[in-house]
Amino acid sequence: MRLGVSTYSYWHFEGPRLPLREYLRRAYEDGFAGVEVLVDHVESRARSYLKEVRRFAFEHGLEIYAVALHNNFVRPDPAEREAEVKRVVEWLNVAYELGADVVRVDSGRWGTVKSFDELMARRGVEPPLEGYSEDDAVEWVVDCLYRCLDAAEELGVIVGLENHWGLTTRAETMLKIVRRVSSRWFGVVMDTGNFVHDTYSELEAIAPYAVMVHAKTYFGGGVWYTLDLDYGRIFGMLRRHGFKGWVSLEYEGREDYSSGVRKSRELLMRYVGGGTCG
Repeated sequence: MRLGVSTYSYWHFEGPRLPLREYLRRAYEDGFAGVEVLVDHVESRARSYLKEVRRFAFEHGLEIYAVALHNNFVRPDPAEREAEVKRVVEWLNVAYELGADVVRVDSGRWGTVKSFDELMARRGVEPPLEGYSEDDAVEWVVDCLYRCLDAAEELGVIVGLENHWGLTTRAETMLKIVRRVSSRWFGVVMDTGNFVHDTYSELEAIAPYAVMVHAKTYFGGGVWYTLDLDYGRIFGMLRRHGFKGWVSLEYEGREDYSSGVRKSRELLMRYVGGGTCG
């Protein structure tokens, strides 16, 4: 396994956004081998810009291994779902230009709980839109994922579905999607902090499909909640399932980034480097 960091670790949707190069520079200074780029930090999709970003990362010995996208396939309107598919394909092309191997995608959610703070208080659970069911949404997501995979295969970029609230709040529903999408260019981004109901059994359920891991840490207490994660147990689980890919830090603590990210790297390197696993 290799340890990288998401640019999200330096910016939690609050305060000013810095140029992408600054987040890359910080990742280098903090000792990471690679970077996952949050789409919010990409200042342009022009090829000239993306090539310069890739060159800057190379100069700092960094691999850009993933791009993290926000999308929503849980939309009753077929035209809206089509727009979401086109958006994913656009970012697959961005990932290709950056040299990234994975694009993180979400299932999406109903939007019946408007506030993200309220959604967190509800532990990610929200009711379907009136007149629709979870089964409807599963069909939409499976169909949308398949319509992204021709581009993924052509570009050689993997689509990674994350357990990221909404329809993927519980492993049971997530597996209804994952087991129906059969492609070498599709897999799971396993987020260690996004299963808050039955954390370890749900992580175990999706671990066989993992193409990348988001490792959450919460120094200073979490922004929305804090999980006391047993990383020995989690990394033991990953090794049993033969995972050898990127572990991407998503630091989500209240402690300042300058210290919280470095503490997180020190913690995770104990396990990524072959340390004790439960």
